[in-house]
Amino acid sequence: MAASLTDLLRALSQAGVDFILVGGLAAVAQGAPVTTFDVDIVHRRTDSNVDRLLSALNSLNASFREPTSRKLPPNRDALLGPGHNLFITDLGPLDCLGAIERGLDYESLLPRTIEIELDGRPLRVLALETLAELKEQWPDDESKLRAAILRRVLKT
Repeated sequence: MAASLTDLLRALSQAGVDFILVGGLAAVAQGAPVTTFDVDIVHRRTDSNVDRLLSALNSLNASFREPTSRKLPPNRDALLGPGHNLFITDLGPLDCLGAIERGLDYESLLPRTIEIELDGRPLRVLALETLAELKEQWPDDESKLRAAILRRVLKT
């Protein structure tokens, strides 16, 4: 994991944010030979957790990634919803997802995670098997290729 992406995870963890690491970095954390340039999380969408997430985002100078020059800060109402909130922070890109494919949110994904440690703190990561299943459902060639890579890692 790149230092800044690990630092981003560390900041969220230290802020007490409940989240599950998903996407490319979740695969990397489990030994998959893939490249990623951002952090994708599915966060618990409770009032208290979103408040902790907002605090962490503010401390990281987060703003929505947009094609405009305006810096729009994180929005509490958006983070409470099921949509995708794509931010740029001082430590790199962070995608805060209320839910992913098939409407899978924090609670429904939790049983499909593994726990690893980051600086002695537990970090929930979406299991490689689930990552592969989700990638296989996408119609594009890149997702199919990534799913095949994840399946190969699972066999070793």
